[in-house]
Parts: sequence; C-alpha cells; structure tokens
Amino acid sequence: MTFEVERKICATCSKNGCTAMCFGCQQSFCTKHFLKHRLSLSQQMKTFHQKQGHFQQDLLRDTVEHPLLGNIHAWEEKSIEKIREIAEKARHDLQQWIDRTKTEVQNSFNQINEQVQSSEITDNYTELDFARWNKQLENLRDLLEKPSNISVVEDEKPWSVIRTIKVIEKQSSACSSLELEKPEPCREKMSEVVPEHFLIMFGPCKLSENDRIVTHSNYRAGLSQTTGINQYSSGKHSVTFLIENKGNKNMFLGIISSSHKIISPTFDYSVHGWWNFDHTVVNGESKTGNSEELFQKDDKLTLTIDCNKHQIELEHHRTKRCVNLQIKHDVCPYPWKILVRLLTAGDSIRIL
Repeated sequence: MTFEVERKICATCSKNGCTAMCFGCQQSFCTKHFLKHRLSLSQQMKTFHQKQGHFQQDLLRDTVEHPLLGNIHAWEEKSIEKIREIAEKARHDLQQWIDRTKTEVQNSFNQINEQVQSSEITDNYTELDFARWNKQLENLRDLLEKPSNISVVEDEKPWSVIRTIKVIEKQSSACSSLELEKPEPCREKMSEVVPEHFLIMFGPCKLSENDRIVTHSNYRAGLSQTTGINQYSSGKHSVTFLIENKGNKNMFLGIISSSHKIISPTFDYSVHGWWNFDHTVVNGESKTGNSEELFQKDDKLTLTIDCNKHQIELEHHRTKRCVNLQIKHDVCPYPWKILVRLLTAGDSIRIL
C-alpha cells in the first residue's frame, strides 16, 4: 500500500516542505520562517506590554476626564447664567419698588411739612397734633426700613430642580400704606383689597406682566386652570379682574381649597364660583339657569372672599349686579385660593 504525504506551502516563501503550523493564524511555515514568525509574535508581545504600561500610567493620573463631565460643566454654566438672569430681574423689580416708594414717601413727608408749617403759622396745634405727626413719621420710616408690603419668595413648583425667586408686592401701590391720617372719626374697613398674582395649575396657558395676566395659549379650545399665590383663612378680601379678551365661551371665577390634594384636574368638590350669573359651581358641580347674559370683553369683575361669613361674592361693574355663594367649611376647608378657568384660545384676564 502506498501513502501520499500532503505537503503544504510556506506562507512566507511559498516553498513546499513546511515543518510547522501556527495555530493562531492557521498558516504553515518552513523551519526558517517559522522561527521568524515566532520572533514577530515576541515583538508584538513587547509592543503590547508598552501599551499596558501607558494605560496603567493614564489610569493612575488624576487628569483623566470622563467625556460626560463636559455635559455636566455645560449644564452648570447654563444654570448659573439662568440664576444670574433671575437674580438680575429680581434686583431690577426691587429697585423699581424702592424708587417708587421713595417718591411716595417724599410726597407724604411734604404733606406732613405743609400741615406742620400751617399749624405753626396759625399757632394752632396741641399734643394731639404732635402725636399724630410723630405716628405718621414712624409709619414712613417703617415703610423705608422695615417694609411689610413686599417680599422675595421662592418658586414652589415641585418639578423645578433649581427654584427661582421673584419680588412680590403685597399691595397694589405703596401709597396705600402712606395715606396720611386725618383728624376725623375712624371708619370700619369693609374689605381689604389684596395684591394677587397668578400661578398656573395645569392646561394651555401662559402668564405675563409680572404674573398679573393669564392667557389661554393653545390654538384649540381646552380647559386651563390658574390659581392665585395668596391663601385666605380669615377676614374679608377683594380682587378685581379685567377681561382683556374673550371668545364665545365664558370664563370661570371662583375659589378652591388649598388644604387638600387634588385628585382630578377637571373635578374638585372644593371648587365654588361662577361661569356667569346663573351658571354656578357648588361643591365642584355645575348648576345652570336660563339666563343668556354673559361676561364680555373689557368687563370688570370683583371677587370678594369673606372668610368671616363663609361666603364669596362676585360684583359685575358694568351691570352693577352682585351675586354670592355660601361655602360649607367641611366641603371647602380653609385656606382658600382664587381660581380662574379659561376654555377658549386667546382668552385673557388681568388682575387689576
């Protein structure tokens, strides 16, 4: 029997008579070139050891920077810039209030001077006048040094990682605090006119002019709900609104309790108020009548919240009509907040 031996060709010199095979590259070599092939592998091993050494040095260095650190740095710079913008706006708003207050304080101080000079010329003054003038000066000084009608508040939006701040003026004008006392009998203050600002709850709407205007911002109709920043638990308070723009659907004005969690954005049993005079919402449920009279553009409406009598009142200035609703405290517990609902794209209402 004859055996034919298979001869392989050397991968380097292409000659027959290979004596070795590399199980890595699966190639055959003659003795000479197999030794050179192993020598090449040894050189590759030295090169790899060098790479290992370089990597080990880089690993031990403190200067290695992860590429995602660049994203963090960019976010940091952007956030810092945003904070600077918000702080600058707050400083600007506060400076405007300071300048306006100084002007009004100066005007009130001039009035006191005129009263004092007039009394001195006519020699007509008593201890009561000095007590009144001293009290007026103390009030003016307190307004400058310890103002109670302005504050800096933080944004309470739970989804905001960085809380913003804003300057909130607690009175529509500082001059209301500067009104000079006159020597006449005191009269009971019926209702406190409070400064309000809107706060978005949900829906397609946007705020403007220091959060005193809310506008339905969607091109299609859809419920948007806005509340106020103030909470009412005692006393009698009034907020006046101006309808700046209105579509074919009415707007809602009323109150909502802020003491419990809202389960549904469209229904809350603590909601009370009016879509129009005989379309009321009581305990969150609508009650309609036969009246076709609707609120109109440029109408002024005053919402009065009377915590002492557990009721709210709506005054329509154009028709001089007033309506009121009794509120059950167990259904709508204190504190209360104003509530505005808009349905039509472009609807807009302002707090005066």
